[in-house]
Amino acid sequence: MPYTIGVDLGGTNLRAGLVDQDGVILYDTKVDTKVDEGAQAIFGRMVALIADVQAHLPAGAQLDGVGIGVPGPLDPFAGFVFAMPNIKGFENTPLRNMLQNATGLDVELGNDANAAAVGEWIFGAGKGMRDLVYVTVSTGIGGGVIIDDHLLLGHRGSAGEVGHHIIDWHTRMSWEDTAAGPGFAARAAAAMRADATTALHSLTTPAAVQGHHIAQAAKNGDALALRLMDDEGEAIGAGLVNMLHLYSPAKIVLGGGVVINNPQFVERARQVIAERALAVYRDVPVVMTELGDRIGLLGAAALYNHMRHRR
Repeated sequence: MPYTIGVDLGGTNLRAGLVDQDGVILYDTKVDTKVDEGAQAIFGRMVALIADVQAHLPAGAQLDGVGIGVPGPLDPFAGFVFAMPNIKGFENTPLRNMLQNATGLDVELGNDANAAAVGEWIFGAGKGMRDLVYVTVSTGIGGGVIIDDHLLLGHRGSAGEVGHHIIDWHTRMSWEDTAAGPGFAARAAAAMRADATTALHSLTTPAAVQGHHIAQAAKNGDALALRLMDDEGEAIGAGLVNMLHLYSPAKIVLGGGVVINNPQFVERARQVIAERALAVYRDVPVVMTELGDRIGLLGAAALYNHMRHRR
């Protein structure tokens, strides 16, 4: 049975795992990314993790190569990273060639949200779909698009930056500005300052309010918190309507802490789709990720195989 090494580079953790063709993780490990130590140290840890995982390959088994999901804009065809948010030092870096030279293995590189989309498509909630949109809502909004059994990459591999489509042309606010975690908290902070009676003041301050505070107050029946929760679900749903109209997927898969921790947002988003989408799209399923915290490793491994077949 052939295996692939999946690597997930994040601002907090660097993970790697050995994945078989059925999406079973045979072995995985992680270390702190330690972004403050710089790109050279992070690269060294990445090479060491790949060697560690390779050492756990079953005797006689075939290792196809390494797939890596990284944050930020990159060119997957050239294996070239333009920049990584929150991880400095990788600007304009030929990361794929560097890793191939350091490990002696074939390497494919992709945006982490695109990798997650391929992971859900191959191993998760999108399995068997020809057309799929994956959206993650957390501190930002990212995603990936599968069309006609292919990951949509576009010019220089930069397609699918779904969080950056403009929601309000006057303020230039994007979907990410509106519906990601920081935008949700900012709306709550402004509302708290305008409402001295909300129970949110007993839980936190406007400067420190987070989604879990709003959810708790809403659970207790606070009117402002209930309205904020409804608004957040509507904001997510409005963006999903645009995804339906742009990409015509057979299914939308959602991930990220904002929706995983607040499944009521998904139900509200479905209501918005029923109200605002063209009739042909109103029955498209909107479901939660099935891969959970495995999505980074499985997505990176699946991305490797997908990109190899495209070359």
